[in-house]
Amino acid sequence: MTCNCKFGMPTLIEEDNIEDNAILCNELGLDFVELNMNLPYCMPKNNSPEDLMKLKEKYNVEFTLHFPEEIDFGCFYDEIREANIRLFEYIAMWASEFGAKKINIHLNSGIYFTLPHKKMFVYEKNNELFIDKLKDSLNKIIAIAEPLGIKVCVENMQVHKFVEEAFLELCDVSGVNFTWDVGHDAMAGYKIKNIYLNHPYKVSHMHLHDYNGVSDHQVLFNGHVPIKERIKFAQENNLSVLIETKTVKALKESVKRLRECSIL
Repeated sequence: MTCNCKFGMPTLIEEDNIEDNAILCNELGLDFVELNMNLPYCMPKNNSPEDLMKLKEKYNVEFTLHFPEEIDFGCFYDEIREANIRLFEYIAMWASEFGAKKINIHLNSGIYFTLPHKKMFVYEKNNELFIDKLKDSLNKIIAIAEPLGIKVCVENMQVHKFVEEAFLELCDVSGVNFTWDVGHDAMAGYKIKNIYLNHPYKVSHMHLHDYNGVSDHQVLFNGHVPIKERIKFAQENNLSVLIETKTVKALKESVKRLRECSIL
């Protein structure tokens, strides 16, 4: 099963700079590094576009971006959302200067109240307002990203009923793309899978890792995720695939197993 998709790796907390990740990416025969914007060594102030272009050429790698995880585009405070949109514009403008084509963002489930018998999410209680604010933010950041040649890819995280409803609503929003995080999906009982299968044209990116019943981000083929089935979907829909294991050792083992299956 040879796959013609582009495969990449995340920036690793074990490393101290982008170049070390680019070296590893090249050594493993992968195509791109996803810059994690939570890491100080990935921040724009620490990396000129010119230096990143040199790394691309030297190591034959591309870059995608993983937006800071804590940023919430569904926040009810317009002042906070506006600041988040300005941050997106700043990062997207920088990313465009070294040719990044995708920015991955999270759909956050927000704050919850702990009741005696359950957790009640504020976004669940106010779902219509949450979806309205989220759509407004996404329309604004897409208007920033599209002229720069960048796709905005919304990743599934925790999946509750109101999150499922939000993803369904986003299927009709022009310019929204999805990141299918297959490990998170497995951990949530595959609640998001059918949305993606029914709207494959909206899925542009994949985070590939395994889930063993206890935790995700496991080495590929060490858990319950149907890895070959997910890669087949990626191939059929021309997705970029991030092997989202979190250590050098786990990444190398996952790449080795993909090669043994003739996928890489």
